Amino acid sequence: MTVGTIEKRRRRTAPAPAKPVASGRGWIWAVVQVALVAAEIFALLFLLAQPAFRPRHVAVIGTNHLTPAQVTGALNLQGDRSIFLLSQSDLAKRLEALPWVRSASVSLGLPDRVSVRVTEWTPSAVLQVGETTYYLNDLGEVLDPAAEAGSLPVINRPGFGPARDGQHAIGGDLLPMLAQLRAGFPAAFKISVTSFQLDRREVLTAQTDRGWTIIFGQMVTAQDRVSLEPKLAALRALSSRIDLVSAPIQYINLENPRAPAVQMRARK
Repeated sequence: MTVGTIEKRRRRTAPAPAKPVASGRGWIWAVVQVALVAAEIFALLFLLAQPAFRPRHVAVIGTNHLTPAQVTGALNLQGDRSIFLLSQSDLAKRLEALPWVRSASVSLGLPDRVSVRVTEWTPSAVLQVGETTYYLNDLGEVLDPAAEAGSLPVINRPGFGPARDGQHAIGGDLLPMLAQLRAGFPAAFKISVTSFQLDRREVLTAQTDRGWTIIFGQMVTAQDRVSLEPKLAALRALSSRIDLVSAPIQYINLENPRAPAVQMRARK
């Protein structure tokens, strides 16, 4: 028997390597993990399908002009949708799309409660279009038809057309200027401004309680609006020579503050 034959027999009779036992255990553990995930998914779907977690009770705080029906209508809560699938930020954005809503926040409470807190706009002026009046917010946007102007400044816009809720009617930077101008007129000139008018060319005029008109000119650009101050200074200079209370004035044109024009009524 040769050495090569002995080596071949040793190779044939050598025991086979043992198979790892861990491979079987790993397969079992994978099956257990899949089963656990499936159970969790089933439990989640079961929970989402429960009628007890559908939004049913809506509590609203902070509304004066909006009705509960308008708020719930804007929320658009689906009766078959679980409260777990609702987004508080999305619901708040829906409410802020309403013209009267300045800001809104929404919180969700288990099992079925939706709490809404609303901050509404305070009307800053009244827009008059023909015979119809509308409240305006600080941004000059239309809120709703106005029952009466009260102490708010009235801005007439002939030819503006039917106003829509949320429509931009007056420049947001011009509106506070007009309110301030109106408030300061009695002390500065001993007369009151009853209303303003912006025509299609954005020419601003003011109607006084003495029956005559002040023409300020176009209010399109920021430079136009800044020109209100020198124009009021020109009117103040005129008031030292003309009695604005009793003089038979028809109008005062301040478009050129360096050379204001005064038109008197014709004598009868």
